[in-house]
Amino acid sequence: MKSLHKAQSRQEAKRIIRQRVLAGLFATLLGAGVSGCDTTASDIAGTHIFTGVEWYIALDVVSIINTDKTLIDHVVSLSTGRDCSTIRKIDGKSYCKKDPVPEPPLYCYRTLAAVSCYRTPDPYNTGAQTVDWPPTRSRSL
Repeated sequence: MKSLHKAQSRQEAKRIIRQRVLAGLFATLLGAGVSGCDTTASDIAGTHIFTGVEWYIALDVVSIINTDKTLIDHVVSLSTGRDCSTIRKIDGKSYCKKDPVPEPPLYCYRTLAAVSCYRTPDPYNTGAQTVDWPPTRSRSL
């Protein structure tokens, strides 16, 4: 249990460091775009409009800080229907999360002393009715 907690705290520390690095990069890029050497009247008046690249970088950094995904990752996730992230790939995991494998259903039948469950319906062709096992409703068997 302690090792799981340590692993989670290490992942959280990595995430915080990554957020701080990205926030610094964001501030540096915006500072370079706003306070360039060629100051114009529009810059002095505070009406400097970011270029398309500056907007893309700014939105990408904000997206990474908030969702751990780049803008491209969001597009890939929407188009594939899976959860994809470059940050996850950098951490050594797969780019897209694998879909969980559903468990096959259990078919449970009342026997003389208990309830027996099988992976196939009525394996002995007894014609018995299935029972809800483990009980999900508040009823007793």
